[in-house]
Amino acid sequence: MVDIRLPQPSTRPERRDLTMLGGASSVASRTRRRHGLNSPIYTAALVAIDYIAAWMSLVVGLLLLSTFSRNQINQIGHLGSNLQHGFWFPVGVVLGFAFTGAYRLSRRSPTQSTFSELKDFAMSCCFGGFLALTMSYAAHHFGQWTIQAATQIIGAVVIATIFIAMAHATLRYVVLRHRPERVAVVDDGTNFQRISTHLHLEHGLILVGRIDAGTNITPGSLGTINRIDDIVTDNRLDRIVFGTVEISPEVEYGYRRASEIADTALVPSMYEVVSWRSRLTELSGLPLLELAPRNYSAYDRALKRGFDLFVAALVLIITLPFTIVIAALVAVTSRGPILYRQERLGRDRKPFTILKFRTMRDEGAEHRRHGHTAPDAEIVDEPDTGTGRTPLHITRDKAAHHSRLTPIGSFLRRTGLDEIPQFINVITGSMSVVGPRPFVTAENERHSVWSARRFEVRPGITGLWQVSGRNNLTESELRQLDYLYVSAWSMWWDLKICFDTPRAMLRGIGAY
Repeated sequence: MVDIRLPQPSTRPERRDLTMLGGASSVASRTRRRHGLNSPIYTAALVAIDYIAAWMSLVVGLLLLSTFSRNQINQIGHLGSNLQHGFWFPVGVVLGFAFTGAYRLSRRSPTQSTFSELKDFAMSCCFGGFLALTMSYAAHHFGQWTIQAATQIIGAVVIATIFIAMAHATLRYVVLRHRPERVAVVDDGTNFQRISTHLHLEHGLILVGRIDAGTNITPGSLGTINRIDDIVTDNRLDRIVFGTVEISPEVEYGYRRASEIADTALVPSMYEVVSWRSRLTELSGLPLLELAPRNYSAYDRALKRGFDLFVAALVLIITLPFTIVIAALVAVTSRGPILYRQERLGRDRKPFTILKFRTMRDEGAEHRRHGHTAPDAEIVDEPDTGTGRTPLHITRDKAAHHSRLTPIGSFLRRTGLDEIPQFINVITGSMSVVGPRPFVTAENERHSVWSARRFEVRPGITGLWQVSGRNNLTESELRQLDYLYVSAWSMWWDLKICFDTPRAMLRGIGAY
């Protein structure tokens, strides 16, 4: 159970105190801005694309069904009449999304993950299919309509879930590209850097700055929380994120007022152990955030291993032509071996040799870190002061690093193509497709008791660290993400990370 740190109810400031907290006249006059994802036009566009996507799904479903079904009614010759009687399906889908609150969910946040929304979309489409069958039966009972075949609705529902998810993601991307949301963070300075790192990773968000949680203005802030109305208006803010704050009358008023004039979000306390699988519930009106239980049975291990073998074999086969080209380019652009090998720690702290395409010139500098870490490794070249709070890309000797990159080394690292040989490590069982970051042997003693749980599973080619910032994160944050992944693992989470990895690679997030 985690404290969400919601402001507790207390006596609302009297009207004579509102001047100090932002002004009485402004409280009555300012309202939430309705544009971008919150505009009525965006909602209307969602309805329109859902209706169109539902029709497209019905057509594709009927065509596929005509190929595999032996039922005469599903044959291609009946396509026209099936489409005519399937009129109710697009209507049912739109009503299903409306009744299940999917349109409100799609409007609420610019950070919604398409993969995470699939379950909500599937539920809305299933409910829409049920409504379509109900309306089709009513039209048949009271009119001359033919009842739509259930198999046709089922096929259309499956395809509509995918089509609508893609349509929503595309529309959200276009809207945020032309009208990004402006965000400010209310924080006492403790976690502002961490929150800002994650905000910068999201498409369509502009971090405007920090709002002081107290009554005193600190350097670089937009102002104090008791001037929330003026700050929102002057900086044209769309969203306010509350980070680490100490509840006070000013903060309580600022929170209540911010929720009235902008979209608001809270970063829960103890966020280090809260994953996206955690569930918000309530206890007689008291909000509770239940942590996701860890389920990693023998069946789960077998499932994960089977997934690893399938994905690794598939990737190695598909990328074989690219692998040959990359190997040739590495060989002709610089002297040295094609593959780079380094010892890393695997499951149960057992060392293994990780494979990568070489991205640095072979100048015999493998022992810069006391003979343990070669300069081609992904981790820091120089450890920080021991706090673990400095982003990895800052702790490196950038000049020395870039001077040793091969002509194609920077491209390989930025795109992640240098890691293709690691799928051989997956086949041999020393790595997994998804898992904790593979640290070098020298860092074995730098793991605390809680962060050492990362050694309970195989390290991964990608992982929560890969899609959360890579080298933009600090060493401490990497260890926290590793712990979070292991403690709340699920196969669905692995699939989500795999889904998010190509976007991180294409954007070069945290690449160095």
